[in-house]
Amino acid sequence: MQWAHRERPQDVVPTHWKRLSEHRFLVEGNWPEEHPFFAPVGGYHDPLLLVESMRQSTILLGHAAYDVPLDTHYLMHSLDFTCRPQHLLVGRKPDVEIEVGFDELTYRGHMLSGMRATVTVGRDGREAGTGVSRINLISARAYRRVRGAFTQQPLPRQYAPDVPAQLVGRLRSEDVLLLPTGIWGHWILKIDTGHRTLYQGPKDHVPGMVLIEAARQAAHATIGPSAFVPWTGDNTFHRYAEFSRPLLMEVTDVSLSGADWTMKVTGHQDGQAVFTSVFSAGQPRRPV
Repeated sequence: MQWAHRERPQDVVPTHWKRLSEHRFLVEGNWPEEHPFFAPVGGYHDPLLLVESMRQSTILLGHAAYDVPLDTHYLMHSLDFTCRPQHLLVGRKPDVEIEVGFDELTYRGHMLSGMRATVTVGRDGREAGTGVSRINLISARAYRRVRGAFTQQPLPRQYAPDVPAQLVGRLRSEDVLLLPTGIWGHWILKIDTGHRTLYQGPKDHVPGMVLIEAARQAAHATIGPSAFVPWTGDNTFHRYAEFSRPLLMEVTDVSLSGADWTMKVTGHQDGQAVFTSVFSAGQPRRPV
């Protein structure tokens, strides 16, 4: 669990790994048919479960294959993904095979300090999705120096006023990540560091996966009422998302072509860009 940076066994996807070549690996894992947060939508696994599988596998291999110390901080610069929804159907075997290749590796001394990860997730011999992420690794000592007082700030929990869970494609109010602003397409990020899936382990800023899910919820709230299930997503993280200041999200560039939506979600703090997400979504086509 530590190697995947998760604290609860039910949230860990990888089970085994092996090296295929110097910088190429195969990670075996399992997808739950039921999960309190990554719940299936319309008979399909949540695409963000696929994204989380990519993220966990990349972190695991950094520790296990490259001897990255467990207290090292992984900082995402980008995480892009593409799903093949016909291979995300619930009811098949829970096994997934996650092939990870690393390149653009950089080192500080003998320690890995950055890389690009290219990931392919397979189910039953079929490609369920692909992704590419760029990550920097910072030692615990360097991180304390970079972040300074931010590592000591108290962790906030915001409870109200929530938006209705169904408005953002959720079933439980505790999974809502948006606060209303009264302006169409504008939201404030809700921070609940007590959320058992999204916030695990010590945190001094909002994790990237929280920002991706919040962007997805903002997209859903914009086009509802049917669920916004992104089959592609390009996510770029420009700076730390701080707990101490409101993070405003705006949905723009909304377009519809046939049954397929695309839209852009940006997050700002103090007028500075924190992240950008561009999603596309449509009706999945079941295999014949």
